[in-house]
Amino acid sequence: MDRKQLNRDKILVCSKDIIESEGIHNLTILNIVKKCNISKRTFYEIFPSKKILINELKQGGNGLQIIDEREDIIKKARESFSKKGYNRIDMDEIAKAAGIRRTTLYKYFKSKEELLEYCVKYETEMIKRVAGKTLLNIENPAEVLEKYITGFCKYIEKPYPSTLFSEAYNYNKKIDGYSKDLHHFFVNSLINVLESGVKKGIFHRDLDVEGIAVVVLAALSGLDYFSKINPSLDINGRIKNNVLALLFNTILIKQES
Repeated sequence: MDRKQLNRDKILVCSKDIIESEGIHNLTILNIVKKCNISKRTFYEIFPSKKILINELKQGGNGLQIIDEREDIIKKARESFSKKGYNRIDMDEIAKAAGIRRTTLYKYFKSKEELLEYCVKYETEMIKRVAGKTLLNIENPAEVLEKYITGFCKYIEKPYPSTLFSEAYNYNKKIDGYSKDLHHFFVNSLINVLESGVKKGIFHRDLDVEGIAVVVLAALSGLDYFSKINPSLDINGRIKNNVLALLFNTILIKQES
């Protein structure tokens, strides 16, 4: 067996040991190379990123249960934070909701704030993944905008997920960073869709694409707020149709009959 394979095996064994004894949050590159007694350069020659290492651990089976348990805790905590609010729930309640002991919860997350941080990160990645499937396909810009707005309206009608960001805002720089990252993702994606529509001759040539993108996001954020204070609003029907009508009346080039 060559040296590279020996180091690979050593890294996998040490990583599993760290996860099982200290928790996934302590699976850092620094801790791995220290435990394995190797250099960072050696680590990166074998695993270009920690994400690739975790994927291999999952495929190996032994690390999968540990990692999946952590992900399950994040999902349960995400729901608890959104339903009750950050300041009205403690780690004991989150542990109970996740069906685990309090000590197990602290094995993965050292504080409630850190857990909230991972919940926001999870939500951000999930939203970008789901919305990206629609927004990154710009063959038919008008259809993309309609699907995006329809999808957003369905999302905010759910009882809790969209309230997570309002609960998390301003708790720490990382959480603020996730919120800002999501905002920039949507603005840039919408700009690309609108620019595509302009190039295809579907939208007006003099369109302020950045301004329209910001207005669309502001309108949808407003709908999110109003849907929480007035759950009887027909968000997925009349309200959504009015938003689409206002948008397309502004940006579409009317075809002469």
